[in-house]
Amino acid sequence: MNYLIVQLSADEALFARFRKKGKDLVFVGASRDAIDAERPFASLLPEIKQKGETEEKIVLAIPPSLLFMREVEFLLPDRRKVREVLPLEMKGETAVDTDELVFDALPLAGGRFLAIWGKRHEFAREIRGMEEEDLEPEIVTASLFHWGTLLPEKTGTAVVALTDGDALAVFLDGAPAYFRPLGQGELAEEIRKTLAALEIAKGIRVGQVFLHGRAARLAGDAALPDMPGEASFAPLPITGGLAATFPADHAAARDLAGAYALARACSGEEPVDFRRGELAYTAGRAKTRKKLRLTLTLAAAAVLLLFGEVGMRYALVARDLASLNASIRSIYREVFPTRKKPVDEVAELRTEIKRLAGSGAESSVLSTLKKIAELKGDDITGIYEAEIEGRQVRLTGDARSVQGANDFKARAATVFTGAELSEIKSRPDGSVGFSFKATVKGGGK
Repeated sequence: MNYLIVQLSADEALFARFRKKGKDLVFVGASRDAIDAERPFASLLPEIKQKGETEEKIVLAIPPSLLFMREVEFLLPDRRKVREVLPLEMKGETAVDTDELVFDALPLAGGRFLAIWGKRHEFAREIRGMEEEDLEPEIVTASLFHWGTLLPEKTGTAVVALTDGDALAVFLDGAPAYFRPLGQGELAEEIRKTLAALEIAKGIRVGQVFLHGRAARLAGDAALPDMPGEASFAPLPITGGLAATFPADHAAARDLAGAYALARACSGEEPVDFRRGELAYTAGRAKTRKKLRLTLTLAAAAVLLLFGEVGMRYALVARDLASLNASIRSIYREVFPTRKKPVDEVAELRTEIKRLAGSGAESSVLSTLKKIAELKGDDITGIYEAEIEGRQVRLTGDARSVQGANDFKARAATVFTGAELSEIKSRPDGSVGFSFKATVKGGGK
């Protein structure tokens, strides 16, 4: 999966691309551009699109100044259920009607929740601008809510704050405890006032503030000057997954830490996301439906081919059965030329064979009939009556001529003894009818 992180602030836009490889993130590239009235955000998008890949998950991080936050307490432990009831819970508590707002919730240390909301039309404006350039974001969020992945492995204090110059996030023993956008004044003073308000309101004293993003660039390689009795400032240490993604450039890692945190959150946990309700992301569903339509089309084609093959096999089997039935009828007419149209040729032939097989004491009826068929030759046009009793055989048939009947008698001498021809009847066309009588040699075996 490829990620395009678009992070907006008041005066610049950051574009960073990452590729997920197994459980790790690989940094692909990044660019940072100033935005103002002469060079708006939308004017940067065509160039960003040209550098992209066909399949990218686009994440838009809006400025924290567009968000409103309040700590709330719910008996519900499920974040999704809390998100659903927030609009009703906050009704009358916001300056704008909740129907015009988009909400999400984030669990905080101590079992409370942070209610987060913003104005729908402001989010919609940014989404629409990106959608017009075919870069519609799948997720709309803010970076500060995902900075927990940036915490150093060893901080030396239980309460740590992180800031990029636009917002500040406080973590208590690694769990999120406090979030707030920063003003546009001098950075150290804005942080000092924020931490003082936090200590007064919640009794939480921050011992260490780590800088990344714009804050790290403003501070340079040296930390901001510490204030006596207050938190100390230091550049964000590059450890863990952040170090693995930027192994050779800690300055770039610190500068792009917020974008990295967003990519990490979107590739694993459920991020804060304002694409809900009327702003819900539908392009993915359309792509899924398109893929499903293709799958269904291929499945339907496979089913049609299957039925076509079954139909073809059925036609071939039906043809073979018809040919077999025709052969059976032909054999039946040849064996029983004087019988009327039968009801079931196979059953009648089976019955006659059984009857004939049971009448011979020592001879094999089928073997005898086979030998007669082999001796018949072309001169014998038909044998329409055969009577076999023991080793005695009596035949009645037709021959093309008297000589043909005599030739049959001569050939029969190899199989039968005492062969006799009688009742030879001549016909106008030269053919004759005859009767044949003989005894099977060797018991007809």
